[in-house]
Amino acid sequence: MKKNIYTFLFIFILGIGCATTETISEEPDRPIFEIEDTIAEVYLREEEDEFDRFMADNRSFLSDRFAVLEQDIPEIFLREVAREELETDPYAGFRVQILSTRSVSEADSVRDEFHAWANERIEGYAAEAYIYFRQPNYRVRTGDFQDRNAAIEFSRLVKNRYPEAWVVHDRIEPQNVPSDTTIIRLRDRSELQEIDLDLE
Repeated sequence: MKKNIYTFLFIFILGIGCATTETISEEPDRPIFEIEDTIAEVYLREEEDEFDRFMADNRSFLSDRFAVLEQDIPEIFLREVAREELETDPYAGFRVQILSTRSVSEADSVRDEFHAWANERIEGYAAEAYIYFRQPNYRVRTGDFQDRNAAIEFSRLVKNRYPEAWVVHDRIEPQNVPSDTTIIRLRDRSELQEIDLDLE
């Protein structure tokens, strides 16, 4: 008797499970996302090869949304330095940045290397080199200039050794600013040989 009850229950449950008449379609009747005229659709209209269609079907539409990123650089670094600030604040000026790195030892060695190179090659101005830490990088900067054009000219000399050097607005040491009549230049190879002969 127990066997008959179990058999009846099994057939009943099996019958209920198979009684579903709803068919499942692989493609939904309506699109999941209603995106009008996406970049992928425009692209497909122009070129209809299989690879492009595959890429368009599998593309993430979030990239369209966030394609234009806002700068996260603080506004103070984006604005041009006001002339009034340079005239009223003796510590406002320009320096030449020669390195930005996460390694403090690399920053120290580049600063020391710059001092050695500048003492040998640059004539007319003994530029000081400074290391600043602004998270996450150590920055090596050199020179103290109140005139942007003078800083640009100095950066052209420095680019002979450090090609990625560029002028930055910075706090400077007014006592280290070269005078307006100072001529800063690179020594040529013949002058370097004369200096070597004098040392011997």
